Amino acid sequence: MNSASLLALLLFVLALGWRVYQLVRSPRLPNWAVTATIAAFTAAFLFQQKGISDWFDALTAPGGSRLANNVLLACAACALLIFFHGSALGAGHVRRVLLELVPLAAAVVLMFVATAVTPVPLRGAALSPANVHVSGIALFYLGAGLYLIYAITACVWWIARYQRTADRHLRTGLRLAAAGLASASIGSTFRALYIVVAWAFGPAVPTLLLLGVPFVILGSVLFLAGISYPGVRARFSALGHRRRRRDDLERLAPLWTLLATAYPTIVLRTPPGGVRDRLAVHRRYYRRVIEIRDGLVQLSPYLDTDFAALTAEDPAAAAKALRRALDRHAAGEANDGRAKLVLPGGASDLESDVRPLLALSAAVSGKDD
Repeated sequence: MNSASLLALLLFVLALGWRVYQLVRSPRLPNWAVTATIAAFTAAFLFQQKGISDWFDALTAPGGSRLANNVLLACAACALLIFFHGSALGAGHVRRVLLELVPLAAAVVLMFVATAVTPVPLRGAALSPANVHVSGIALFYLGAGLYLIYAITACVWWIARYQRTADRHLRTGLRLAAAGLASASIGSTFRALYIVVAWAFGPAVPTLLLLGVPFVILGSVLFLAGISYPGVRARFSALGHRRRRRDDLERLAPLWTLLATAYPTIVLRTPPGGVRDRLAVHRRYYRRVIEIRDGLVQLSPYLDTDFAALTAEDPAAAAKALRRALDRHAAGEANDGRAKLVLPGGASDLESDVRPLLALSAAVSGKDD
């Protein structure tokens, strides 16, 4: 296996791993279908490698690896078509989705029959001018190719329909996948034409076969890039979000330290076996925000200003008011016992709620300096 094949295998395995992860989180029909698609493509790619194909032929029979490779490619195309059917039609159209198994079964049966009628020494042979007129080989490749043309063309049609409602990043991946499938369909069409022309007019036209190869290779690369793009981009986006949360966690530390020192009970207990909780940045971030808000609410009876408005308008003045309140609490001064509003209202999400806390923590840190 050369370096290009190793790289392609690595990409297939990464894409498959990502889809299995998604399947575990949401085991629905579309996720099952797309996972089966990538798994079948990966297995088909492996059967194209000489070492594996020779081993499989020795284990089964001559031509076994060629048959397995083409059956897996057909299954992958069918699974992808089922994915689009399932996504577009929904769970209520299972019968319509499962009807796609009928042409797949016909193509697979045809490939088995064609292999059986092919002379044993030629069963593992690739399509070439030397054997294109052998009926078993011609029937095998024509049947497999026609099914791929049908399934891939249908997938491209569904992608063109589906991508109109997809978000921007998913749309990019779908367009790449559609371009890859269209290219592969063109390559399969050249191969089918090569067989038809050879049988209709006698002499083979090798140019048709050669023209199809780059289209199939380009199509495989673009399709793999298309199905991988949304997941890879989502992972990079998640890493960036995680990094921002980690930075915010550190920026909130000065404010949290002040409040946790004054009110140790605000620190939430980590349950037994909560190692994952201690390591997860998002969980630590949410805990810290909750603890800070709890501390501010407990301290609010000692605040003698409109702390919420002051935090929004002048974080430095709010930091001074916070320290005065902490001093009053430490001295045991009496208070009215009434909790006050400590953060500006109207926040529509957590980020908006945390923004004044970050400003207040920065002011507290500046005071410490």
